[in-house]
Amino acid sequence: MSKKRRNILLAFIIPALLFYVVFWISPVLMSFYYGLTNWRGMGDFDIVGMKNYANLIKQGTLFNSMGNTIKYTLFVVIWGNIQALALAMILNMKLKARGVFRTIFYIPALFSTIVVAFLWSYVYAPHYGMISEIFNLFGSSNAPNLLGSKATSLFAAAFVETWKTSGTMTIIYLAGLQNISEEVIESAKIDGCNGWQAIRYVKIPMLANTITVNVMLGLIGGFKSFDYIFALTKGGPGKSSATLMYTIYKMAFVEMQYGKAEALAAMAFVFILIISVITLTFMKRKELEA
Repeated sequence: MSKKRRNILLAFIIPALLFYVVFWISPVLMSFYYGLTNWRGMGDFDIVGMKNYANLIKQGTLFNSMGNTIKYTLFVVIWGNIQALALAMILNMKLKARGVFRTIFYIPALFSTIVVAFLWSYVYAPHYGMISEIFNLFGSSNAPNLLGSKATSLFAAAFVETWKTSGTMTIIYLAGLQNISEEVIESAKIDGCNGWQAIRYVKIPMLANTITVNVMLGLIGGFKSFDYIFALTKGGPGKSSATLMYTIYKMAFVEMQYGKAEALAAMAFVFILIISVITLTFMKRKELEA
């Protein structure tokens, strides 16, 4: 490579590298540093060592928020992929006006998070919401308060996220299905596969790359779960739906415990990094086996 060409490449690489260091590496390192202090967002602060980390573990904040995040993420990944794959299978059939149906199913992805949360707050609303009205139609006034129950509030918020992202994930699965040759499916049928067997042993293995993409999208959505929790439950009732991101926000901007929030953010970073690497490695291995 000539010196001139190398200098041109460096001219393009260095600005991007600086941007990455300043806006990604530096905040991460600062998070670890401020996690060792009693900083309250302004003024002087002292180094308190591992005290913040010890308090997060002792008070149960770490395990509560981490447990909620894991449950939220599992729901988003599992249910989100099941419904998206099912919808993609249906939309891939030779149906009349299937283009219209594809548009309809994608519409939720076009709305902003706040709009979606606002709409679903009325769906879930006790006494006058859509779910309550459905119960009233059947002569029952015992509609569940899904956002007001410790057992269901977290999953009710997670369901809203899967509703919004279903359109995007469905389109990704649909693209994968359309890349499967009809000849392969016909060959499977000739070999004696029925409809379900063709899906189980032919289509799903051939969608391995697509499944990996959607699983990682679900993981990202689950781990950064804040917006729907903030808009629908505020982490409640109690702390039953307080995820890592919401707990960090509340600790920093409501309770003004920035040092403690940074400590939790640092632990969340390590936790999410480990889970993401393990999941991606596992999914890539499955792709090779498919």
